[in-house]
Amino acid sequence: MGQTSTPTVYPGGSIGDLVTRYRGSDEFKRLSDGTQSNYEVTMRRFEGVDTWGLVAARDLTPLAVQTARDAMKETPVMANQMLSVGRTIWDWAIPLGLAAANPFDKVRDFDIPDRGHVPWPAWVVEYVRAHAWPDLVRMERLGIMTCQRGSDLIRMGPEHRDRNGLWCRPKKTRKRRRAFHIPLAAGDAIEIDRWAETPVTFTNSRWLRPIERFREDLYLYSPKGAQYTADGLRARWGRWLADTPEGRELCRRWKEWVGVQVKKYDWDIEPDDADHPTIHGLRGTGILARAEQGMKSIRLPTISGCHDRTSSTTCASRTR
Repeated sequence: MGQTSTPTVYPGGSIGDLVTRYRGSDEFKRLSDGTQSNYEVTMRRFEGVDTWGLVAARDLTPLAVQTARDAMKETPVMANQMLSVGRTIWDWAIPLGLAAANPFDKVRDFDIPDRGHVPWPAWVVEYVRAHAWPDLVRMERLGIMTCQRGSDLIRMGPEHRDRNGLWCRPKKTRKRRRAFHIPLAAGDAIEIDRWAETPVTFTNSRWLRPIERFREDLYLYSPKGAQYTADGLRARWGRWLADTPEGRELCRRWKEWVGVQVKKYDWDIEPDDADHPTIHGLRGTGILARAEQGMKSIRLPTISGCHDRTSSTTCASRTR
């Protein structure tokens, strides 16, 4: 019979004890599930008995933190995540008397190029509108209209409509940002108002006939009428790309196009960007479109290497 591991009991005042307390705090529990999961990776590293778990929280020095950062230089994103989580935990601990100072404040993040995700060129936007599943067409249109992340698109609905736009409080930054109003072009406002009254017609080769789904509270929803999660929306997009002839053709053409851009403009490309257009790329697509129109209206981007006829000066400064 296999043995079960015994949970480590950390001495009071240790870093392991501090992490345990933070994990049970309202501060941590108010974070989104995705953020909690990301924090856990670093928190488990902190509380490991072979790292800092048994070290007194008050004894952790900036030198020790910098040494830990430097040991992770091959994965600078994870190193910066470690510093960010450490700053958060120690800031929480100081008012409670669990720490005296924040050693993470004295250590700088690694400089990482802000590559973002490649905005979709006009030909990709048009191709997806012509060939993708109807919920994905809505996703594309909503992403370009609002310039928001997928985790925010899935929460948008008629209750957020107001005047000539939509209200949004981004999930990723909600702890430090309030809701803001996103103005929409007149045609886009009319379009999403139509969505609020029109079902989505889904088709599948396994079904005898098309199925209509409608939700009055959301603009995007699954063929079952369920609200998407961020992972679920990415999976739906990935299935269309991988499982349909049209999706595979788009990936083939995308790889060729990206290869030309890399060679011509010396782009730094993330692995996902090299294989297929990403949902997050819609954020940059919308931002570029608005910049071109002076934020007065929205149309397909025709600047910055994002259209075959133009140069690369702005598209290289992609946004997260």
